[in-house]
Amino acid sequence: MLEAKALTLIKSGRCLLDKVNLTLRRGEFIAVLGPNGAGKSTLMHCLSGAERGTGEVTMDHRCPSTISAAELAIKRAVLEQAPRVSAPFSVDALVRLGVPRELTASATDEVSERAIELLDLGTLRRRPVLSLSGGEQHRTQMARVMAQLWAGQLLGGGRYLLIDEPTASLDLHHQITVLKAARQAALEGVGVLAILHDLSLAASVADRLLLLKQGRVVADGTPHETLTRERLSELYGLPVMVHESEGTLTVTPHYAACWSDT
Repeated sequence: MLEAKALTLIKSGRCLLDKVNLTLRRGEFIAVLGPNGAGKSTLMHCLSGAERGTGEVTMDHRCPSTISAAELAIKRAVLEQAPRVSAPFSVDALVRLGVPRELTASATDEVSERAIELLDLGTLRRRPVLSLSGGEQHRTQMARVMAQLWAGQLLGGGRYLLIDEPTASLDLHHQITVLKAARQAALEGVGVLAILHDLSLAASVADRLLLLKQGRVVADGTPHETLTRERLSELYGLPVMVHESEGTLTVTPHYAACWSDT
């Protein structure tokens, strides 16, 4: 279990997280939502061990910031919001970078190939990453963390997947490709936390939604419990409409009302 209790982070006099409570269980998919600057990425950094605030964060009853980088790489895989590549790696080479050295060569081949195929990168495997479009690069980075996750499972870890805006710059088809990979991980017992901006997409894929505003949790529950018209209109500062069809929620701005204000 990955858990935060009264997690608070203050930097340069600004409160980025304010007594945040969160529990991510293995096999659960949580989407974190909220406006820009709400603290979503900061929360992920604290959960992953990259940042340390006050309060308590535990990963399987241990503080992530006290676990070595090598052990953390086996326990959880993290996709940052804007990962950068400066070296001339091929797609295949970058995906393999996520695999811990402890894994055998044959197992490394297996998890890397599985990740490349799952993220629809087979025809790009020999291409330099820097020659790819932004969306293709983002899928390559997702393949890297999936390979890391599966490698971790072979080494006794691979319990948590933390991904920040994994659908950024992706077309509709590949948004679903990426979230299918994350959802499949959850079905296989991995605790998944994804930071998303598309509310409808989040409602369709996540078991629970955590809504943040100015570093505080304003709602935590199922999509139907959290995505109400009144709450979302207040959270995002514009009129919002919530529709339900066949059990699926669709959230859109109330465009007519939005444009009438201009």
